[in-house]
Amino acid sequence: MKKVINTLWLILLIVLLASCGSLRKAELAAGKNPEKAVVEVQQIMKTAQQDQIDVLAYQEYTQGREYLADARQDLKQNKPTEQILENAAIAKALFQDARKIAQPRIAAAQRILIARESALAAGVRRSSTLIQSMLDIDDDLRSETKLFSRSLSPEDFSAFQKKYLALEVKAVQFRELSGAKGAIDKANDEDADDLAPRTLKTAALDYETAMNIIAQSPRNPDIYRKSVDDALTSATHLVDVMNVIKGAKGTPENIAVQIVKQKRALGELSTNVGKLEANLKSTEQTLMEKEGELKVQEEQLARASTQVRFQQAMDEAQKMLSPEDALVYQQGNKLVFRLKRINFETGTAVIPVYSKLLISKVNEIIQKLDADIVIVQGHTDSVGSAEVNQRLSTERATAVANYLFSLRAGYKIQYAGYGESHPIAPNETEAGRATNRRVDLVVSVKQ
Repeated sequence: MKKVINTLWLILLIVLLASCGSLRKAELAAGKNPEKAVVEVQQIMKTAQQDQIDVLAYQEYTQGREYLADARQDLKQNKPTEQILENAAIAKALFQDARKIAQPRIAAAQRILIARESALAAGVRRSSTLIQSMLDIDDDLRSETKLFSRSLSPEDFSAFQKKYLALEVKAVQFRELSGAKGAIDKANDEDADDLAPRTLKTAALDYETAMNIIAQSPRNPDIYRKSVDDALTSATHLVDVMNVIKGAKGTPENIAVQIVKQKRALGELSTNVGKLEANLKSTEQTLMEKEGELKVQEEQLARASTQVRFQQAMDEAQKMLSPEDALVYQQGNKLVFRLKRINFETGTAVIPVYSKLLISKVNEIIQKLDADIVIVQGHTDSVGSAEVNQRLSTERATAVANYLFSLRAGYKIQYAGYGESHPIAPNETEAGRATNRRVDLVVSVKQ
């Protein structure tokens, strides 16, 4: 008897192994190119999502997504081409199977899928929390319809429609107001309730008002647009006020509000610096007379002077550097030089001779800024392991920092490597990866 049982287990194991090895593989239009194969199957998955195949044929779709994830990981880790193509071909076949299975189920689910599609169109996939909520509703829907083998009763249909509508409302609120909420949350973390209570209260009230109006008319931007704009304006004002207070500790809220108002007028800095500085001094004198906060106003003038220097540096960079070589922009109270054409050879941290000329030009501009500290930040794309990318980015940042030091620039130099952790473009394309392979020089100036 024991031998019979063991034999049965052996047969079962053989069958299972055979079934695992017999997964269908679809023909790839990309041929033998692994990168194009992954992109091809990603587009197929995206189309399947748009057609809601992920809910109608969940098991097959999920399997396909997992095989595609394996193919992407293999590509990232430079695994053998055959392995990448095999996983991509299996994923494509599973997505094809999912579409065939979903087709006859559409009739039973069509009406409720309209409500689900509205939630998707509102932007559910922008939030991981909302995605999980949708997955939970989808699970209930599959269970209630027995994998779409029967239609919903009117009562169940109404219940699911309400669930998807509530999700749609949350998606619109997240899409329109996540920026405002993030600003308010950050201000709360920075003790805005003590430092800028009136500004915080206004921003919070405008945010809640917009949330409520969206909840009443989530599909009518004409109704909620003004309230959203008000909320975003108030949140932006809150950020600006908090930045002033943090920049000069002890600044009263009413002074910070006045400073923010005057900073709004600094848009002419690039064309008429002298006039703006004169206006700024006049405004500061008025504030001193009203508030007696001489120290705060002097600090504000210094920051305005920094803004002038930043604008002059950006103007000079436009003349000296091509857009293909470098991008220069202001980030808060710092100026960032994004070096796009260092052209390190693959896997190395040796600066090419012609790239040293670019660094020298940037150094000339930075010196005129009266820079205090320059932080050299190295970044890579996602090709290769995270550990290798981290090491390589640090080595490249070090190389650029050492070259700047050799120029005897007169400012303090620091460096840091961030590997692939701070992408600014999708890593799925060559152009995106090229954009992510960069060195940033973050400049702080003397006040």
